[in-house]
Amino acid sequence: MIQDSIESQTPLLGSYSYVKDTIFFEPQFELGEGLTFNVNFSYKNNTIKKTYKTKSVDNSINQKTDIQEIYPRNNKIPKNILIFYVEFSAPMTEDESAYRYVNLLDENKKVIPHVWYNKARWISDKVMMLMIHPGRVKKDISYYDNLGEIFTVGKKYYLEITDKIKPLNSKSKLISFTKEFEITNPINICPKFLEDKLQIPKKNTSDKLKIVFDRPIDIFSAQIGILVYDYKSDKIVEGKIIAGSDDTEWYFMPDQPWTEKKYTLILNKYISDPSGNSLNKPFEATVVKKSYNKQIAKKINIKLNEK
Repeated sequence: MIQDSIESQTPLLGSYSYVKDTIFFEPQFELGEGLTFNVNFSYKNNTIKKTYKTKSVDNSINQKTDIQEIYPRNNKIPKNILIFYVEFSAPMTEDESAYRYVNLLDENKKVIPHVWYNKARWISDKVMMLMIHPGRVKKDISYYDNLGEIFTVGKKYYLEITDKIKPLNSKSKLISFTKEFEITNPINICPKFLEDKLQIPKKNTSDKLKIVFDRPIDIFSAQIGILVYDYKSDKIVEGKIIAGSDDTEWYFMPDQPWTEKKYTLILNKYISDPSGNSLNKPFEATVVKKSYNKQIAKKINIKLNEK
């Protein structure tokens, strides 16, 4: 991505495929409107660079932008919550300083200072990630003269998204929103995949594969951590990860119908709960184990239903 004439050092997430003499790149998330990218193709000692621009947003329409969802969706949140996601109804300007316009309020609705990490990360032009500074969650990290923990178990707090965050459409206005939630005991153990709740689709359909965990899972980690492969060819199955009725349930929807008898479900090490506990490593880890570095946390071979 190009912003202010500067090329980002981080490439886009996505997958590659090719047909005959043509290479295709499919981004993990929608590119958004009115954005500029450099496409680089390197071969031997040569690099070809071409600029690509997405269609500009239509600024002729005066409309309102809403908060579509806030993750975690639950209103009972563990004390060591690390990450919130804000999903908007329309493309936004991907401003890394947008965290300044999001307030965390205590039970008396007073702003709690020095909460957020130093920038907002945009998962797409409609989804903003906000990380609480680890120094206010993780033990033994000094931060702002030891301000200490943010939350107290049993008390209510408010996440306030103000209207200062700007939509990409300059004539649109964000409607402010406040999420109320209550703090529960911290969670310091790894989440578990509930294999007995796995719902397997039928062959020759486009039915969803249902994946269930014992607690809410971080939305971005689910999107990059749940993978399905063709058992026979070991090729990745293209599809989308969709959240279920709550954040414990997730669905894999294939782009094409299931045509093979067997597939492999991979749950990698990136899958974690909103407190940073992954499938094979708790956030508060005092000992480094070899298992923490394993790319694959869980591998399940599944046989499709024929009827």
